Amino acid sequence: MLQYWLKYLKLLVSLCLLGLSLTAAAQEKTAEMEQLRKDMYRLFNKQDSLSQFIEVTNKLIELSKQANNEDLLYRAWANQATILSFNGKRDEALETVKEMSEYARKNDSKYGLLVSTETNAQIFSSLRMEYEAEELFLRCISYKEQYLPNHNSVPSYLQLAKIYFNRKQKDKVLAMAEKALQQPNLLPEQLVQALGYKCMAATMGEGDKEEFNRYYADLQKAIKETGASMNLSRRVDVYHADLNGDYEKMLELAQNMKNPLDRLMLTSLAYRRLGQYKEAYDYLLEYRRYSDSVNTTEVRKIALNHSLALDAARAENEAKDLKLKNQQLELEHVTDELEQRRLEEEALSLSLENQSIELRNREIELENAAVQLENDSLDRHNKDLQLSEWASKMEAQKQTEHAHHVFMTMLAIIAVLVIASLAFILHRRNKHSKEIEAAYGKLEDAYNKLEETTTAKERIESELRIAREIQMGMVPHVFNAFPKEMGVNLYASMTPAKEVGGDLYDFFLKDKKLYVCVGDVAGKGVPASMTMAVAVNLFRSVAKEGVTPAHIATRINSTLSADNENSIFVTMFIAEIDLETGRMDFCNAGHNPPVIVNNHLKPGDANRAYYIKMESNAPVGLWPELQYIGESIDNIKGHTLLIYTDGLTEAENEEREQHGEERLLELMGKDASASAASTVNMLLSDVASHVGSADQSDDLTVLCIKIKTT
Repeated sequence: MLQYWLKYLKLLVSLCLLGLSLTAAAQEKTAEMEQLRKDMYRLFNKQDSLSQFIEVTNKLIELSKQANNEDLLYRAWANQATILSFNGKRDEALETVKEMSEYARKNDSKYGLLVSTETNAQIFSSLRMEYEAEELFLRCISYKEQYLPNHNSVPSYLQLAKIYFNRKQKDKVLAMAEKALQQPNLLPEQLVQALGYKCMAATMGEGDKEEFNRYYADLQKAIKETGASMNLSRRVDVYHADLNGDYEKMLELAQNMKNPLDRLMLTSLAYRRLGQYKEAYDYLLEYRRYSDSVNTTEVRKIALNHSLALDAARAENEAKDLKLKNQQLELEHVTDELEQRRLEEEALSLSLENQSIELRNREIELENAAVQLENDSLDRHNKDLQLSEWASKMEAQKQTEHAHHVFMTMLAIIAVLVIASLAFILHRRNKHSKEIEAAYGKLEDAYNKLEETTTAKERIESELRIAREIQMGMVPHVFNAFPKEMGVNLYASMTPAKEVGGDLYDFFLKDKKLYVCVGDVAGKGVPASMTMAVAVNLFRSVAKEGVTPAHIATRINSTLSADNENSIFVTMFIAEIDLETGRMDFCNAGHNPPVIVNNHLKPGDANRAYYIKMESNAPVGLWPELQYIGESIDNIKGHTLLIYTDGLTEAENEEREQHGEERLLELMGKDASASAASTVNMLLSDVASHVGSADQSDDLTVLCIKIKTT
């Protein structure tokens, strides 16, 4: 017996030690996760810490999976995708969102699908796909209200405020910021962001300095109390310096911005405030290039595919909920039927028990009557005995009739209960059927909306094709209309990177003078094509007045700069060639330097081809006060003039290697073609060979003029 108790005590001590070790391990893992969470938010706002941030979030994701901490898991995943997107790695960010959404769908996590959709919408917004992003954020708010009422909608409201700020909708920015501030469980970082957007709204339009400084004081107070400081608050600091006229501080703050797009745009604005237009233009050009490099068509397609996958996951999740609800309704129906059967059995048992009690009472009454009759028979005569027997029989008949009446009443009550139960069940079934029909109607509406979206997309693509045909019809395509005695051979080619583009060229002959221009609008797509159309019409209308190229550039700049809030600019090379003397007057507005080929020298001669050295003018469309400087070459007869856009020299292959200016100069130095068309086709063929299977990254325009010596 003692050995048994010792063995039992030893086992109990072992179990206690095991429990303590498991508790200590769990506490250690919880402490590690908390430290990783703090490191994640500490590194989120630090520059040059991307690799360390990715390492921390990867560890946190794995530990959160093991601990089944859903909130921390999806927040770490979302922060990882966000920081990748901020650093220009949009394709990696979208792959991270895809991995997160697939994990959420596999584990049937409504919260995971919500965070995936929010993160995907943020990337849409950074890709300037703002209408798609707006729709996704509004869906997130509706999804939270329906499935996750205990979670707030602050991230969606803040991102909507950002979208409305980009659209210059001040009232909507303030409305979204106020809604974010009214949400429960507001984090310090979210409080700072909401107050920051109120400051940003005050800068819109002509800018309200008093309103801005009032909001800015609230923001600084929140930062001091919470210790939270976001990239948005640093952007607000830049606008604070701008509105208060401290442009040197504005420049310093702008150059320290973490987000590359914010840093480039705000630095350009600061230089402009300081009157340093060349630096402002350089940073604005770098902003355009960086923006185009990260917001590629391929990344936009991947983002749309991820969005459609998330829509399918949400629809699948809602279908599962509907199926579960139907199963629950069926289970409730079966439960009601079983309960009804139980009630019927209890009623029948109660009826039988009542009948048994009544029978026993009758037997007792009959026994009492028999005893009474037996006693009376001792004292009465046979007649009294007979009367007593008749009375007893009449009483028995009366009791039988009463029992029959009671039995019929009970049957009527049971029948009423059964009918009422059946009516209630039919009512419930009819109500559930209507709910199921309504749910299926909503699902059908969702599929119809998807079909409408597909139809709208096809309509837009058709309209873009028509716009391309109209745009290509705006530039001249007849190149052999010059009189033979003038000795001019001219040819041009323009290939947009998208359905419509921003490159342009034009030429016409007036009084034996050839007017030529080639231009490149910053950006691509529909906005660039609209600016291209305006620039071509301005060149032709001003040049026909017979003024100099410098005057033409000044006039075009003055018109395009008016109310140009989006800072869309155009680089242009404008030339006037006197075909009798060979003199070329020209003005270069921020464009690539043309190539001159001396055809008197043999092909391959080192001095045969060279770039024109020119005055550095800014592109047209930036600042209306600029006056452009023109230059001239005395005689270009016997020479080839090649004017082009940067889509030629910056064409990239799959290894991101550019075609390059040196290669262009080498090709032109060896070119012995007699016609301008042969020279242009030779260059386009070489570019196509260099690019290979890579996508065209920019619009490509080439114009060649060969003037014979007379």
